[in-house]
Amino acid sequence: MSRRTAEGLRPVMEKAVDQCLSHVDAGGLPFIGVVVGEAGVISEFGVNRVQETGDPSEHAEIVAMRDAMASQGLTSLAGTSLLATGEPCGLCYRFAIEHRIDAVYVAVDRDEAAAFGFDYRSSYPALGITDELRAGLFHHLPVERSTEPFVRYLNTRTPHARAPRTEAKGPSS
Repeated sequence: MSRRTAEGLRPVMEKAVDQCLSHVDAGGLPFIGVVVGEAGVISEFGVNRVQETGDPSEHAEIVAMRDAMASQGLTSLAGTSLLATGEPCGLCYRFAIEHRIDAVYVAVDRDEAAAFGFDYRSSYPALGITDELRAGLFHHLPVERSTEPFVRYLNTRTPHARAPRTEAKGPSS
């Protein structure tokens, strides 16, 4: 089975969620991005570096895509997929489109992320990401612990806040 099918990508998404949990525990945001090609993972597990670098474009997904291009000597990411623990914002989708990512797989979609306090849905129209354009790339790939980084983030940043109740969307057993 190709590593770029949903089932083939599931182990990478599970690892991304594990990396995300570690990142949240270290004080980071609950977002990880990683780029996968036919041969497997071709980027680092990118994290949001906006605060550290002062660069407002250093979102986790863009960090991963930039790393894939630099480490692989690529000018285009055609033939690859982006995996993200939380659905990318408009800026990250625009970057993925401009660099020819074939598909975007997400553990937590934009509506779930909004329920956890990360509502960036208004960034889509601002950056020309229409529902039709998004639909051509978007694939929901929830894994067993998809929402855990978001819950943990909320619990550590706002101990009196209660995580929203979300319906389990993980794989069926």
